Amino acid sequence: MKDSVFNDESSYFNSWYNITKYFDKFFANRIGNLNISPNEVMFLSKIYYNKGISQKAIANQMLVSEAYVTKMFKSLNNKNLVKKSIDPKNNTRRQLFLTEKGKKVFEEMIEIFNEFEELLFQKYGKDQIKYIAHIMATIGTDSLKFQ
Repeated sequence: MKDSVFNDESSYFNSWYNITKYFDKFFANRIGNLNISPNEVMFLSKIYYNKGISQKAIANQMLVSEAYVTKMFKSLNNKNLVKKSIDPKNNTRRQLFLTEKGKKVFEEMIEIFNEFEELLFQKYGKDQIKYIAHIMATIGTDSLKFQ
């Protein structure tokens, strides 16, 4: 039998899997009847922190297709969380904004994500958390090379 990340319970792969599975359960238990996914929260975050962002810019930042962004926008628009308007400086560009409901929902999501982070890192000191964040950011950036 060949050794791999699958049969090592302390491997990065198994740890990553456990974190994402725990987060999925944690998130599902916290969102109540909001009917929103973590991917949609990430989409909302791009608009929340970049008012008037274009769909193309969101696609680039999230590393997804523009068709995926269009589908995500439609879903969130149907939930009255986002809206689109024409850029006054460029009639061909559409700007995305959160509705008031969208802002409220996203700010609730911030609390949920913060709660998860606090639980996940409660036994680590600030320097350790900073180091973990640095390593994860580096791994995330490095993984982009394998697209």
